[in-house]
Amino acid sequence: MIKNLKAACGLPLAFDSRTSELALGPELNLPSYSVRKLHDLDPVWANPVSDPDRVIYRYTAGLYLKDDGPLWAAANVIYGIVIFSPGIYGGEYVKSSGQYHPPMPPSNMATPEIYTVLSGIGHFLLQKASPPYEEIRDPVVIEVRAGESFIVPPNYGHLQINASPEPLVFSYVVRDGLKGQYDPYRARRGAMYYMMAESSPRFKFNSHYGARQPLRQLRANQLQQIPGLSGAVTYQFVRDRLPELGFLVDPTLFPTYAGL
Repeated sequence: MIKNLKAACGLPLAFDSRTSELALGPELNLPSYSVRKLHDLDPVWANPVSDPDRVIYRYTAGLYLKDDGPLWAAANVIYGIVIFSPGIYGGEYVKSSGQYHPPMPPSNMATPEIYTVLSGIGHFLLQKASPPYEEIRDPVVIEVRAGESFIVPPNYGHLQINASPEPLVFSYVVRDGLKGQYDPYRARRGAMYYMMAESSPRFKFNSHYGARQPLRQLRANQLQQIPGLSGAVTYQFVRDRLPELGFLVDPTLFPTYAGL
């Protein structure tokens, strides 16, 4: 079944709910299109996974209407799309591997990121740390439903989880050219918590983190971070406000009131 995403994101996009493939309209640029496979995540699954290898999520690089390229380049910001297939592997819901954004000199703070769920329900698992990523604080999971957005504050590592039986599609807005820091997650076999499909409690503590810290559970529609960036944030909304979103490039501009 083909599901149109234009009403959700403002771009001529659709996806196949059976194959989780994206279809881009001719008005768009042709960004690189990457995939992650099941066994790419072997270092971070809660349990060994023996299923045959397969694509579990796909994502675009910077995506824009053809006439808008110079606007995004001048702002040094990109807008992209990610789509996760549903699935359970080793008892754990399908997820990304987890990453920290690199620190930006001279402040050495990591940059924020804006997420908007376009279809499905996502769980975004965050934890706060700075290099060398030995002290981990404030593990928090945020449930985000279609038409909802939130901002990952500076210095929070993050990963995405699809715990529903349908594809999860979301947009991301972030500084261009970032190289994610994945090794801190791999070194501890994932995030501080795993989201399990058939266990109680649903969130299982990862013993590689030593002392347990309580996991906060939030809903995106309960957050009050930055006005206008909490509901259905479309491509056009971001494009037309790029000069106001300088915190995406310079994390020192991120307002302290917009934390979690």
